[in-house]
Amino acid sequence: MGAGRTDRGVHAALQVMHCDVPASARLLRDLERARTALDKLCGPEVTVWRVRQVPATFDARFSATQRRYRYRLCDATAMAPGWRHDTWHVGPPALNVDAMAAAGAHLLGEHDFSSFCRRSSDQHLNRRIDRLFVRREPAGLVVVGVEGKAFCHQMVRSVTGCLLAVGRGRHPSAWVADVLAARDRQSADQVAPPHGLTLTGVRYA
Repeated sequence: MGAGRTDRGVHAALQVMHCDVPASARLLRDLERARTALDKLCGPEVTVWRVRQVPATFDARFSATQRRYRYRLCDATAMAPGWRHDTWHVGPPALNVDAMAAAGAHLLGEHDFSSFCRRSSDQHLNRRIDRLFVRREPAGLVVVGVEGKAFCHQMVRSVTGCLLAVGRGRHPSAWVADVLAARDRQSADQVAPPHGLTLTGVRYA
């Protein structure tokens, strides 16, 4: 499923969901017809790409083995209008992408990400980042990519906010390691706004 949001919320390019239906349901007789009907019901902001049957043990959230997120920043003086719904326009000066990538390297592996997450009750905040990259693309676009099995609330946006602070020269790259070690939400920089974040894929074993 793909979804685009116009209210400056988080986006999903390839999202997966599941629902339980009786084995005798008409929905299961023609999955392509079901896809077409669901696509029409969802409206123009959501595209239903595929409908398929899965084992009863499948859970769209808990069966995932990896999720991929992308955060888009633009440090150009002006930004293309079509980017406004999914890109944070931070404006010049140009971000130091190499410093941002070096900072992100401190977050690879499994850690307590309390400094980067919005805590909910007694939730444990140990997470694992398998891959983190920062790359520059044309027209002032800077892309932050993060991959891992699971992320806590606001984690990727908080990581991006800290990387931005490094890219702006407000902190050295090693500062991110200090934020991580602090395990204190107050030690991190600003949380990046939601509209620049997109879930780009979910992998299942």
